[in-house]
Amino acid sequence: MLTQWFASPDYNLFGPYVEHRRAHPEQPFYILHPSYVWRLWNVIQGNTQENIQPNPPSSGFIGILLMMTLCEQVHVYEYIPSVRQSDLCHYHERYYDAACTLGAYHPLLYEKSLIQRINTGPESDLRKKGRVTLPGFSAVNCDI
Repeated sequence: MLTQWFASPDYNLFGPYVEHRRAHPEQPFYILHPSYVWRLWNVIQGNTQENIQPNPPSSGFIGILLMMTLCEQVHVYEYIPSVRQSDLCHYHERYYDAACTLGAYHPLLYEKSLIQRINTGPESDLRKKGRVTLPGFSAVNCDI
């Protein structure tokens, strides 16, 4: 399956990747195995009682979990909207749609619910600033 994906990817990833590596060989760069995305979907599904559509997690959710792997603590702003919520879909484009907040394709509602449960910061930060504070995985104690 990985060979098929490499031969015919959904997006042109490999050309830009090679160009970037040549231009910035000292910069860390991460490529995730495609199965990682579906393992994250399993985590999302395992944290809700509803059967959710098997669409891939958002790049925001993937990035948050990657940072939780690399950092001792992660602060994320406006992933869960504050009182300043708008209908802007992405910070990098001027496309407005209220459905972007809860997700029409990605399981955003369930991702955000899980991130809110993991949040160790004060509820006031979430409401006023849209800020969640998440422990890095190195700080999580899984002892039973």
